[in-house]
Amino acid sequence: MPEYQHEFAERPGTVTAIRGIVFQNDGQSTTGRIFIRPMEALDRCIAGVLPDRGDPPLAMHAGIRLVIDGSRDYVAEQLVGSLYLDFRNGLNWTPFESFRQRDRGGWDETVPAAAFRGIDDTAVVQAVQQLNGGIRGHPFIGEDCTAFIERAFGARRMFADSPLLRWFGIGVRVGDPALPLLKPDASLPPEAKQKLQFDKIKRLPDALADHESPNMQLWVHRLMPALGVGGLMAWAYWSGSRRSTPASNTARRFLR
Repeated sequence: MPEYQHEFAERPGTVTAIRGIVFQNDGQSTTGRIFIRPMEALDRCIAGVLPDRGDPPLAMHAGIRLVIDGSRDYVAEQLVGSLYLDFRNGLNWTPFESFRQRDRGGWDETVPAAAFRGIDDTAVVQAVQQLNGGIRGHPFIGEDCTAFIERAFGARRMFADSPLLRWFGIGVRVGDPALPLLKPDASLPPEAKQKLQFDKIKRLPDALADHESPNMQLWVHRLMPALGVGGLMAWAYWSGSRRSTPASNTARRFLR
């Protein structure tokens, strides 16, 4: 699980170029196995792009791969894991080699930013300016990795809405790195197409929701602990109520 590192918290120099959006699958991530992958599978099943047997594992994270001071390879990314990242500032400027160490049997793949819908050379130049202009980090509880990417690119939607709520005509962000909105005619290397399952996702509908609209996955993550506590309290109350009533005592004797 990523931890706060002081040396990665500040931009290490001037952003001179953007190599693209880098996708990552951490092959040993507990959070990915328990939370991210099941939700991604549900999203893609509803969207009709469920992976087939033998397909590569889905991307679980994404960041902006960029060049610092003309030569150094870095990734600007929004991380989750520690209290600092979750509730104070999740923005990290990570050396690319350190980023790749988190693959752990998984994979990473960099896709040119211009392969995304609505992104052209002008948008890339503007994103460089935005990253150099004192972009501030947000806590992960309010901004996930895909929302950070979209904010850096001028609040352009680059990842799909929740497929479930699209059925009801409601546009809500889903924050799913496995559902990028790529141009149907994007020219990508065969390996990148395979890892992103390009032929299955290239027809995803354009996003309806605003960049700052509620994020479905973040709200699920926020509500899960509260629902768990509520369920335990309800179970304790129900158990206590049964023990306190004569009817429950009679039932227990009958069932012995």
